[in-house]
Amino acid sequence: MTDTLHQPVSPASGSGTLRALTAYPHPQPQPLAQLSAAPGQAVTVLHPDYRENAVVLSQVDGSGLVRVLVDGQVRNLHADVDAMPVTDTAIALDLTRQAVAWALTAQQDAVDEAHALVVQCDELRQRHIGELAEIRAYAIDRHRDGDICRDGLNAFLTRFGLVPYQPRHRVRFTISGSCDVIPDVGVSVGDTGYDVREYLRLDTDQVDGVDEATVTFDVTAQVESHDA
Repeated sequence: MTDTLHQPVSPASGSGTLRALTAYPHPQPQPLAQLSAAPGQAVTVLHPDYRENAVVLSQVDGSGLVRVLVDGQVRNLHADVDAMPVTDTAIALDLTRQAVAWALTAQQDAVDEAHALVVQCDELRQRHIGELAEIRAYAIDRHRDGDICRDGLNAFLTRFGLVPYQPRHRVRFTISGSCDVIPDVGVSVGDTGYDVREYLRLDTDQVDGVDEATVTFDVTAQVESHDA
């Protein structure tokens, strides 16, 4: 409810005339917890012996505290302390600027922290990979020295998620040869050369243990015409 104050007006306004002024009551103090339902609100906190302006950030769950921003610094205040919304536009605007500056800084700090955590995690991962490689190499050396059998070695490696030991023999080969091709009518020397390069294949079926996925070879062919 508004109060109506009556004051005498100046003679220029008319003698004996009363001017009515409407005075709006100030906001009533209330617990800070009630104001924390609107994060970002500018408030005046009423401490027993002083008051200070702040921006409400959030309630701290289960703690009876409210996080507020005071002069650019985050503080935790008791939720039952009295506070009032700021009604002065200039003060509210200044508090808003402080809150925006704090939020931008906090965002950048979070980005920097996340980047640092990514770098740290990558360093730890690389260190872990290196340690596992050293463990695997050590176990294989023990196997080569005859201290661990192949089955025992691979059981150990598998137990710790490491690649089983499987030695390989790298084979480099050279094959050369010749054959006669009896062409059909109209098949040229070039046609025969193309067929040889595209369709001549290496047969490894009788070689034990060949990893077919590793087989590579190139075919070159010199074809010339001759009479039998």
